[in-house]
Amino acid sequence: MIELNKVSKSYGPKHQKHTVLDRVSFTFESNGTYGLVGPSGSGKTTFLNILSGLDSFDNGSILVNGTEIANLGQDELSKLRRDYFSFAYQFHYLLENLTVYENCLASDLSASESDITNILENLGIGELTHKFPSQISGGERQRASLARALTKKPKILLLDEPTGNLDENNSAVVQELLLNYTKQNDCLMIYVTHDLPFAERADKILRIENKSLSF
Repeated sequence: MIELNKVSKSYGPKHQKHTVLDRVSFTFESNGTYGLVGPSGSGKTTFLNILSGLDSFDNGSILVNGTEIANLGQDELSKLRRDYFSFAYQFHYLLENLTVYENCLASDLSASESDITNILENLGIGELTHKFPSQISGGERQRASLARALTKKPKILLLDEPTGNLDENNSAVVQELLLNYTKQNDCLMIYVTHDLPFAERADKILRIENKSLSF
């Protein structure tokens, strides 16, 4: 589903370049779970953004379902993301003027009320359906962000610290839901986490460190 071939990424002017990835090659299958770990600042979030075309890369090739994303314009990249990807980040990025339910619906206007309600209930936030982001806690906002991502029923789910703001009990609930969801829907999930036991529950653990990707 996603094939990287000798991908490099750096930031800054030529004489002060900071290289994040150096000639990284890897193939993600069309389904399954991948836990992504590594030191802070190693480029884990950048890596997720590169996979979906949210961030550019310097050299190499990335194919998403056979399409070379480096050759796509912004409109084409937006369509690719709509067709394949859903995202949830540690900072929730919910639309403040929409309720939790409306945030979920905004990700897929064809989603049924029962599907959205079921996702919210499974995440333990069913009672927050008509609340606005400003009216709920940080952990609840994070779960609402996950609900929004799952509402879309994506082929590829990219998650950045999906349990980072959750207590132990809610983290366990979210982990079970995400891992089961991926199996039941035959999709690909790549998630960044500092929680090593959670990473170890993935089908494969990947580590970003020293500009490279290892497993």
